Amino acid sequence: MTDKLEMGEFIFKPKARIIKTIGEELISNDNVAIVELVKNSYDAESQIVEISFNGLIKERSEGKKLKRYIDKESASIIIFDEGKGMDFPTIETAWMEPATNFKKKIENKNSNRKFTGEKGIGRFASAKLASRLELITKQKDSDEIVVKFNWDDFSDEDRYLENIYINWEIRKPIEIKNSGTILKLINLNNDWDEDKLRDLRVTLSRLLNPIVPIEDFLISLNVPKGIDENLDGTIERPETLNKPDYYIKGVIDENGRPNNFTFFSKVVNNEEVLKFSEKEFLLKDPIRESLAGKFSFEFRIWNRDDLNKLSKEVNSTVKNVRKDLDDLSGISIYRDNVRVLPYGNKNNDWARLDIRRVNNPTLRLSNNQIVGYISIGLDSNPLLKDQSNREGIVEGQALEDLKEFIKLIMNEVEQRRYNERPRENEKTISQKSLFEKFSLHSLTTLVKEKAPENKNIIEALEKKELEIKDGISKVQEVISRYRRLTTLGQLIDAVVHDGGNYLNKIDIQANLIIKAFKNNELNRNELFEYINNIQNIRKDFAQLFRRIEPFGGRKRGRPKNIILEEIIKNQFLLYHTDFERLSISFEISETRNNVTMDEAEVGIIFMNLIQNSIYWLENVGTERKIVVHVGRSNSEELFVIFSDSGPGIKNGIEDNIFEPYYSTKPDGIGLGLAIVGELVSEYNGEFFLINNGPLDGATFKITFKYRI
Repeated sequence: MTDKLEMGEFIFKPKARIIKTIGEELISNDNVAIVELVKNSYDAESQIVEISFNGLIKERSEGKKLKRYIDKESASIIIFDEGKGMDFPTIETAWMEPATNFKKKIENKNSNRKFTGEKGIGRFASAKLASRLELITKQKDSDEIVVKFNWDDFSDEDRYLENIYINWEIRKPIEIKNSGTILKLINLNNDWDEDKLRDLRVTLSRLLNPIVPIEDFLISLNVPKGIDENLDGTIERPETLNKPDYYIKGVIDENGRPNNFTFFSKVVNNEEVLKFSEKEFLLKDPIRESLAGKFSFEFRIWNRDDLNKLSKEVNSTVKNVRKDLDDLSGISIYRDNVRVLPYGNKNNDWARLDIRRVNNPTLRLSNNQIVGYISIGLDSNPLLKDQSNREGIVEGQALEDLKEFIKLIMNEVEQRRYNERPRENEKTISQKSLFEKFSLHSLTTLVKEKAPENKNIIEALEKKELEIKDGISKVQEVISRYRRLTTLGQLIDAVVHDGGNYLNKIDIQANLIIKAFKNNELNRNELFEYINNIQNIRKDFAQLFRRIEPFGGRKRGRPKNIILEEIIKNQFLLYHTDFERLSISFEISETRNNVTMDEAEVGIIFMNLIQNSIYWLENVGTERKIVVHVGRSNSEELFVIFSDSGPGIKNGIEDNIFEPYYSTKPDGIGLGLAIVGELVSEYNGEFFLINNGPLDGATFKITFKYRI
């Protein structure tokens, strides 16, 4: 016995307009549409593809300029290749089946090329470009097949897909001699002006790797007379790309380790093979394996401040050289030698290089200085998958790992480039030496010696010098405040985290009391226990505020007697969450040195050193430890040894790390150690690296000779 009165099955009956809808969703613009059709020619093993625009040239005014364009009403686009062509069964069972996996089932037996399209959506590109398509195709020693599509038929909201019929015919060869495919796109959907054609030419020039070009695949763009003749012809790599100021290339293996890294600098005319220890060139989480997979890369870099010499080398003009770099700059991704959009497009800062440069323009490089490629493959990088709209790689940890590797690579270039900068102004400028340039003392002295009778001038100079000194004093005070704020921003993260934990603990205890009251289960002893727990948490909270109190504004600039070791320990306690998370241990001298110093300034010094160590210790898998030793060289000098078990400082950059805006961190701003050095100098002290420290990583020594 059953309650079912009737049963059966349904099937989907897609409307005809689904084809155009899919095309509009998956193909974002006309350039992407043409690129998809060119990819099909590449997959067909063609050695050349010609894209020809035809139609009437018209002009329209845009502001004060006249723009020439190919009128869509009369225009057509013809895309021709000399590939394998298609037979009738392929058209019937592959081309006419959207989302087919036909390409996955076959392989390019006579070519080293990997298929670039595997979702069967490239054909929708023709519907994006025009309302009519005539497809002509021929295999070797076969007849021509002609198929005609009217995409307007698919706009009828009342028709079902199964009721749309496509006309075809098989005929003797007329247009194709050997083998290949012709796509005739008629009744274009949009006009094509010169700017749009120029963008298309740039896009096509980057479709295949411009640094390592494929010799057996040429792309030719043909435009009608009346359009800028520079847009016409075979797309070639500009000579500018062969003359970088620097380049770095190499391979990241499947384990995320660097191999075969080479760095070249035109400045010193030298190519250097780069080697890395096990503690160097690591992802932020060195224990986790990289998900990006194996890839190769090459980044070519130019100093764009002066392109005169380069323009002469390539027999061109500065304007044209700059245009070449503008057109091709950025870091592009190539999967099996074919570009993955939109990486490398103008204003597409996908690796966040421009953001890094904004934060540190002295050290960092931006996209417009780089022409770079990353080469991945379907087989070697399975987790770097295309989005269905062919506009990028699916967001995920694999792509994030790839971005992090780019920053690590760029960091190597930036450090070496910084080392080769002109050295005439090498001396680090402190506040004191900076403001000495604004002193009128030497001029006043000279006037007194050479013209003592000019008392009015001398008095005016002396008065102006006092005004300058007063102004400098105010500027120095502002600089001091901003120096504190630089560190304070990082301190806030720790305070918010710990403060949130304390509040959460108080909330838990309060809820337990409320719950016990509601259930009439609360006795006197339990109530006292809950209240005692809350008081203990409050004490921890108060201790947190006592540690950060010196960074407030009320007591700023008032040195007082403090125990140096206690202040240092307080800075470590501010980061106890990071220390627990990373299993970092620390030791501080049990000595007690009484000094008269600004507590906030001492805090800033050691906060910067601790933050630095935490970053580098996160990248080592061995024991993580920091040791601080405080002692006196004599009655007039106090010293602090600060050592960690991190990767240490690379040879050759020992002096650079103390300079403002120099950083070995991929995202570093480069102010931490410079701030430490500036503060130490205010106590007539020194801040420097030493070689033989208590731990294997970086060891710094600080000396104080004032108020100790």
